[in-house]
Amino acid sequence: MASFQGKLKIRHLEVVLAVADCGNLSRAATQLGLTQSGLSRAIAEIEELAGGRLFERTPRGMTCTPLGLSMCRHAGTLLGNFRKAESDLAAIAGGDLGSITIGCFSMFSGWPLADAVQAFRVSHPQVTLTMQIGTHERLIKDLDSADIDVLISRYTPGLDPQTYRSLSLLDDAIVLGCSLQHPLAGKKKVALADCVAFPWITPLPGSRLRAELYNLLRANKLAVPEMVGALSPEFGREMLAGGDYVWMLPGSVAAVMRSKGSIHVLPVEVALRRSPMAAIWRRDRPSTREVRAFSATLSKVIKAEKALAGS
Repeated sequence: MASFQGKLKIRHLEVVLAVADCGNLSRAATQLGLTQSGLSRAIAEIEELAGGRLFERTPRGMTCTPLGLSMCRHAGTLLGNFRKAESDLAAIAGGDLGSITIGCFSMFSGWPLADAVQAFRVSHPQVTLTMQIGTHERLIKDLDSADIDVLISRYTPGLDPQTYRSLSLLDDAIVLGCSLQHPLAGKKKVALADCVAFPWITPLPGSRLRAELYNLLRANKLAVPEMVGALSPEFGREMLAGGDYVWMLPGSVAAVMRSKGSIHVLPVEVALRRSPMAAIWRRDRPSTREVRAFSATLSKVIKAEKALAGS
């Protein structure tokens, strides 16, 4: 394997990722603005530097070899670091003190994220903030590739503590919500059997919570209700406003919505395993002062809401 020093270029990294993503030389060349022969030469250059083949031709297209998979992982991280450096330098050149990019699991994108951002802007007006909202799985990939600095999400059992470090922020149960006009909203006692008579808004198919919900219903010999998989607070509120839906959501988020008069929380226990909400970093990348300050602000917002709810 040849030394990368002075030879590996940003364009090489982009080529590797484009071919891996497209699985086809013609599509990758179009995406990169290269001819197919120019792309083939670039791949040959990278393979010479890496000391082996990165891709194999198969009936399904170009697939990564083990060496190619490793190269893709490092290429994603390096390009993420370049983008981060570009963002920081642009912020400083514009008079700010730096920048941070925060990834947030979509169910927490209203409260507590929006509240924390507003408070952080007051205390750190010269730090450029960028938010990325999405699923936990997508954002973990963004964290691995350095596209985000910190992830606000559930700390799931699948996360390797040797790879990720975290600050636990909240540990709450899953609850069921509905509109204030829902037929169950006026009842003092509600059973899970009452709830399955209505359609539900749930986590996405294939998620841990959705699987655990199926098991819970089977264990209680209850029918599986009609389900719509969604992770958007805005979508959930609109669905409640337009129909008699039951909505699975984090208890803390539901409590804030209830305090604003937008939902009713049903008095029924949903015995699903808890996953704490946390701020998550990569151990191989140091957290910046700005990231630590934002995480502290988020923690204060959550503690203040808990104190208000308990008063």
